[in-house]
Amino acid sequence: MNRFILFLAGIVCCFRGAAQPGNQLVLGHPDSLRSTILQENRKFYVHVPASAASPAAAKKRYPVVYLFDADAQFAAATSMMQYLSTNYNTLCPEMIVVGLLHADRRKELTPTHMTADPPFGPAGSSKTSGGGEAFIAFLEQELLPYIDQRYPTQPRKLLIGHSLGGLAVMQIFVHHTHLFDSYVCIDPSMWWDHQTLLKETKRALETRRFAGKALYLGIAHTADEGMAVAAVRIDTSAATLHMRSILTLQRYFEQNPQNGLKYRGKYYPADSHMSVPFITQYEALRFLFGAGQK
Repeated sequence: MNRFILFLAGIVCCFRGAAQPGNQLVLGHPDSLRSTILQENRKFYVHVPASAASPAAAKKRYPVVYLFDADAQFAAATSMMQYLSTNYNTLCPEMIVVGLLHADRRKELTPTHMTADPPFGPAGSSKTSGGGEAFIAFLEQELLPYIDQRYPTQPRKLLIGHSLGGLAVMQIFVHHTHLFDSYVCIDPSMWWDHQTLLKETKRALETRRFAGKALYLGIAHTADEGMAVAAVRIDTSAATLHMRSILTLQRYFEQNPQNGLKYRGKYYPADSHMSVPFITQYEALRFLFGAGQK
């Protein structure tokens, strides 16, 4: 943990230095396209490494990270990736980052419609749920081709999602595996709709091959303070449903090494649902690329 604190301090120092008076720190820019599938204009953020503007990098191509919930996640994730790819030790390659925005998260990031309100969220929040497949069709048929046509991309693609975004990551991993090479799933809402996707994931991991794919799972402590993981696993209350579902997902991954998936999962006992994304993304990058690899 001390090493991680030093890493955070390094990012702060780096960007303090870059944001001197008279300078402007720019992490990305807004872009948009008209979606015929969703029948609306879709806005998103795009970060392109600064090296792409260099004449020496005229033919350089970059892996692409697609990130859900860009309003909350884009700045931190992009800053981290920029720092880790251009300063001191290049833990990961420079990457293009595409941050997705969602006017209705429960519509776009859920695989099935719930007729009753879910155990987490405000009353009436299930009314528009279950639009995940249409959103994925937009990603596959419109957004990914758009990014590949207009930006200097490599074929390698990574997907990152947290909470309902993590649920959408699992929906794509299970049902549209070919879309991405690597998946970072952060404290996903696997409880959704009586754990329907969780059950589908179990069958997929047991019966299919995932050779050439990688997935990193980050798990926060969302049960009562001081409640041990073993106690969470056997609890039956709604209070532990979120964490129990993810621990079950972790078990399914661990029980099926025969499917060829490059997998790692980690439980972060000192992190909450809202603090876990940053450290998970950092350690996922170490897992996916390894120190010193590009």
